[in-house]
Amino acid sequence: MQINKESECEVVKNKIKKNQKDWIERFNNKGEKMISAPDIYKAENKELIESLKEDFEESWIVTSTRIIYDKKNLNAEIIHDVDSKIARPKKYKVKIPKLSGSFKQDSETEKYLQALFDTKDKIDKILKTLKKFGKDKELRFWTPSQSSRESKQVRSVGLCFYGFGRFDVSGDSWFGGNYGFSRGVIIDSAKQTKKTRGKSKWKYYQEIMNTEHKNRQ
Repeated sequence: MQINKESECEVVKNKIKKNQKDWIERFNNKGEKMISAPDIYKAENKELIESLKEDFEESWIVTSTRIIYDKKNLNAEIIHDVDSKIARPKKYKVKIPKLSGSFKQDSETEKYLQALFDTKDKIDKILKTLKKFGKDKELRFWTPSQSSRESKQVRSVGLCFYGFGRFDVSGDSWFGGNYGFSRGVIIDSAKQTKKTRGKSKWKYYQEIMNTEHKNRQ
């Protein structure tokens, strides 16, 4: 699986901003998987990491990771590749603490971050891994309060560099309202959904890390 090296662009190379709902529709129509929070976490290619950092500086990167919160308690469901017709969505049920930037390095936060990034890494390794995007950036995690969860249960996950040297990982963005960049991911044909397996199969054997901007529809 390979993440495109650049954000979706128009022909004139203006980066496109959309919310999660509209990005999902766009990538489904293009026959591509949309980038998820785990895809960002697991990025290793230096050129790709630098490209993601450029996007973080300019705006949010909107991911295909969605969180559905419970109205009455801390229980929630995290879904990666939500509503994708290209990749099989992956779901986690987990308790998500109320976070307003700061966080405790405890088991509750660890389980949330493990589900958020689809990893078995311990919390110290997760935090260290995220530092590859900026050693001097202060990591800040955001999730809604219980009253906010009661009002809106469905949220999208986005990441960005914010003022005052922060790297924000947000789990409280409204999936139909928070606009930002995104990008497609080339996946192995074996990981496609049944609906797309064998269809436009050549798409999944493109040159690794396509460096061209994607044309806007």
